[in-house]
Amino acid sequence: MKMPILIWVFMVFVHSVPFLEGCKSKPSTTTTPSTTTTTRTTTTTVYSPTFASDPRTFVVNEGNNITLPCYVDDLGGLQIIWERANKTLAVGDTVYEEDGNRVHVQNRENGSTIVIREAEEKDAGEYVCKVGAVELKHTVQIIVRPEVEPDPKSGVVTVKEGEPATLSCKVTRGNPEMAINWELESVRCARYYNWSLYKTCQGYPIFWFGLSNIIPEARRWSSGVYRCKANNGWPEPATAEIRLEVQHTPILSLTPSLDYTRYWTELMLMCSITASPLATVEWYKDGQMIEVEEDVTTGEEQVTHRLHLKEMGQGYNNKNETWVLDQDRLGLYECRARNMMGEASGAMEIISSCDRDGQVQCFKRVKEIEKLVPAQLVNNTEVNNEEED
Repeated sequence: MKMPILIWVFMVFVHSVPFLEGCKSKPSTTTTPSTTTTTRTTTTTVYSPTFASDPRTFVVNEGNNITLPCYVDDLGGLQIIWERANKTLAVGDTVYEEDGNRVHVQNRENGSTIVIREAEEKDAGEYVCKVGAVELKHTVQIIVRPEVEPDPKSGVVTVKEGEPATLSCKVTRGNPEMAINWELESVRCARYYNWSLYKTCQGYPIFWFGLSNIIPEARRWSSGVYRCKANNGWPEPATAEIRLEVQHTPILSLTPSLDYTRYWTELMLMCSITASPLATVEWYKDGQMIEVEEDVTTGEEQVTHRLHLKEMGQGYNNKNETWVLDQDRLGLYECRARNMMGEASGAMEIISSCDRDGQVQCFKRVKEIEKLVPAQLVNNTEVNNEEED
């Protein structure tokens, strides 16, 4: 009885297993294929040397050589490239500059020097030395020889006394910008009250610093040579000379001189004249013009006319007790100087014989006179001169 029951239980169990498996929740597994990518990066280190040269500014005179150094601690097999204005000048020993005859590269173990011969104004600028990824920059400034000329080109400015005078010069060449200064050369450079006292200047500086300067009212002492100097750092400044001629009435000084010889005494009257334009000179005695033998000396600023009056007295060894000076030799001797601006005169009165033994002053000075020519006469003179030309 027990056996059938066991068999029945076994059979129920066997048939129940699939049923139970069918009702059970079964886990689901999804497999996704995966791709693994391996990236390999190769890093290249560029060698960068260290410069042993420092960036500099080179100031070079026109015509001299430009020499620019570029040295590093170790080239490491690299070549040096020189450039200017984004243009290659040289690579290693090879020069690419069109004007290659002036460019030369001197290579050394750890650097090079570029040389530009006979520098020109166009050579100014920035020069770049490249070594690998690093670069060195030099700046070049070219000093161009200055040139100036007078304005007007004739170098002569003529005005009448009291008129304004403009003195100018013009820079025709040069770089960088010029510093302008002026000086006087061999002129009366100070105002003075007594015209017999004057000072001659040579290279006397004046406080003018522009290319053009005006003397509001030119005076006779303003006449002379004015020198315009332009300086831009060149070894010698450029110079232009302008001669200012201030036309004025003659200035006259009459001076006597006695020359005692063995037998006779000579009286010489010296008439010194400063005038612009030059004055004509005439001698008068007692108001009448006389003919005299020319004895004229021309100096830097004045002209001296001499009147020789011989046998105006007895010399130290003349024992002629009957000699008497002809009374016609006595009288008023006058020197007159005249130009288009006016006239001046000076006179000396001879009052007795000029004997050596007597030591008596035989002459008497008469005050010098200066007369202005009326403006109408000056204008007429100018018109006549133009017609003659």
